[in-house]
Amino acid sequence: MLKSNNKAILITMGDPAGIGAEVTAKALLKVRFPKGVEPVVIGDQAVWQKFWPADKSWPLFIHLASRARTVHRPGLPTVESGRDSLLYLEKAVELIKEGRAQALVTAPVAKEAICRFIPGFKGHTTFLARAFGLKNVEMLFLADAMKLVLVTRHVSLMEVPAMITADKVFAVIKTTYDFLVARSGKRNLKVAVLGLNPHAGENGHMGQEEIRHIKPAMKRLRAVGVDVHGPFPADTFFEPRNCHGYDLLSAMYHDQALTVLKAQYFDRLVNMTIGLPFIRTSPAHGTAFGIAGKGIADEGSMLAAIKAAVSV
Repeated sequence: MLKSNNKAILITMGDPAGIGAEVTAKALLKVRFPKGVEPVVIGDQAVWQKFWPADKSWPLFIHLASRARTVHRPGLPTVESGRDSLLYLEKAVELIKEGRAQALVTAPVAKEAICRFIPGFKGHTTFLARAFGLKNVEMLFLADAMKLVLVTRHVSLMEVPAMITADKVFAVIKTTYDFLVARSGKRNLKVAVLGLNPHAGENGHMGQEEIRHIKPAMKRLRAVGVDVHGPFPADTFFEPRNCHGYDLLSAMYHDQALTVLKAQYFDRLVNMTIGLPFIRTSPAHGTAFGIAGKGIADEGSMLAAIKAAVSV
């Protein structure tokens, strides 16, 4: 039983038809937790036992199921697998609100499965923000020295331009900057900002968002002491000589930067939610239904996510 003020690290299994149980089990076998810190897995015990060695004691495990005797099949997301993945997350929120855990690591859920009964479900970040009544909650991606925050997250590309406002760009970068300053103790962090359009708009010839919204946001950031640079064209920024020396990168939309980061850092990329009253991390990949149950999923990103949750 979890105690109040426990230094527990909650780990939700994600969609039980995906690779969440596999990568969590593989990762936990490699992590040494500090004294007093204990992992607690929330998920489906029938799925878990397929991946946890029979000769080793289980970590503390909370079994949940939306329907009795439901059997989850690898690679086949269903309404039941979506409901169960949400149950795990709701239980984690309950325990955190009760002061029984210090951090949360979430294995991937399938938005399409959850959207079958919660239309418009956007993912963990939005769900957790609403659960705790917060607005300025952001997705920060970590890998080695690279840190990336997204101005827009899981939205259609058609929606992105209208969401790029000076207020939005300012709020995302300032929230993330303040978090990193508080975490590192350094106040001279250098921030790079990508433009939205090809060639960062090329002075308005390829779009107006840089002139109307991104540059005004950067001016406001400089006024409050943020050392911000750009907006840079996304197609050339990631050349090593261009991106070197920045403490934080802000990208305007999901694939603009994550395509590059996942290609370079897939086995150690971590998604950290900032702005919550606790630390939440996750691997930076999806449910991978195509390889679920085959025992070949790479646990590197989940391992990095657990270590990041423990170290904060």
